[in-house]
Amino acid sequence: METGTGRPERYGLVAIILHWVIAVLILFMIGLGLYMDHVPLNDPTPLHQLHKSVGIVTMLLIVVRVLWRLTHRAPALPQDLSAGQRVVAGGMEGLLYLYQIILPVTGWLMVSAMAMPIVLFGLVSWPLIPLPQSVMDSGYLAEIMPDVHNWLAWTFGGFIVLHVLAALYHRFIRKDQVVDRILPRHGGGR
Repeated sequence: METGTGRPERYGLVAIILHWVIAVLILFMIGLGLYMDHVPLNDPTPLHQLHKSVGIVTMLLIVVRVLWRLTHRAPALPQDLSAGQRVVAGGMEGLLYLYQIILPVTGWLMVSAMAMPIVLFGLVSWPLIPLPQSVMDSGYLAEIMPDVHNWLAWTFGGFIVLHVLAALYHRFIRKDQVVDRILPRHGGGR
């Protein structure tokens, strides 16, 4: 069903499934990353391979989600939102998408710079990003990428908290239907 703006009232099933599957995977990755924070990167623990495996799967799903979003219109925001609120909402959406792409790529770049193999779930080898030999020899990229990846993860976590707070604001303070647009339907409605 569409609104008077030519936009749907809510996200479609594919967008909803992608949103929630990716959200669960990201929360899992954050928890695993925090747990692994005390494990050296060169430790052969299976947790590193699990983190890399889930990260690659999440990255691929995010690519699908971005392509889906580029080809399907998002539901309209409530008409009583101010221009500033619309800019903030659009900016936050853009930042969340950007971080969802940059974070796994920096992880991939980090393990590539360290020449650490990626074996998805212990079954399939995933290629490393080909880097010039001079970059590999210098070791500089391998040295800085863990900090870059970690910093991005922490800032992404902050944006996720803001995203959840905005959802709670819409649900419990504004009491509008913004959150309903991305929730799965069950039974006869909400």
